[in-house]
Amino acid sequence: MLIAGTLNCAAAEKDSSSTNKASSAPLTLTQALNTNGVGTFNVSPAWTGQCAVVFATGAFKAPESPVFATNRYRLNFDRVVITPKTAIGHVGPKAVAMHDTNGGYRALHTLRESLPSDAKLKAAATQADLERMLGLPHGFPEATRYGQQAHHRLKWSLVTANKTLLDTLQVTAAVEKPTGSREARVDSLEILRGTAQPEIKPPKKS
Repeated sequence: MLIAGTLNCAAAEKDSSSTNKASSAPLTLTQALNTNGVGTFNVSPAWTGQCAVVFATGAFKAPESPVFATNRYRLNFDRVVITPKTAIGHVGPKAVAMHDTNGGYRALHTLRESLPSDAKLKAAATQADLERMLGLPHGFPEATRYGQQAHHRLKWSLVTANKTLLDTLQVTAAVEKPTGSREARVDSLEILRGTAQPEIKPPKKS
């Protein structure tokens, strides 16, 4: 469900010449998500919050470095990305993200109408089980090794939106395909959930 709310700036008309160009004038999150043209759109105010690990098994139970742990739990969405129909990495067609210093964006979360429960995710025994709930993995699988067995690391980043709140879900799974098996099974699983709200900045001192 796309969020609805008061719009605080005029939305520019988008024609075919604006496709794939980033919008320089800030839009509200509502405006940006209701945009039909492909591109990246600046959002103001930004939506900020925190996420946390709510479930972890296997390799994901290892302690994290303090720097990595601090940065990964911050949510700060100030971009909306409208992808082409054939987007690379199975993301979109609508997503929120955070601007990057290189001019692009990061922390891309694909917009969904609803998110699966922790209980359903925990019950997933195979990659196919996860894909039925989350869709195809986002980005590209990473080859890695836990113990003696080679694994693939799969990731999903999803978000739902309403008038006042973004709910986020990040799922990372390490899967392996044992010899003779037809399906890749879930060896380790990590679930992060979080919320973000419109950022309220303190008034400037006169």
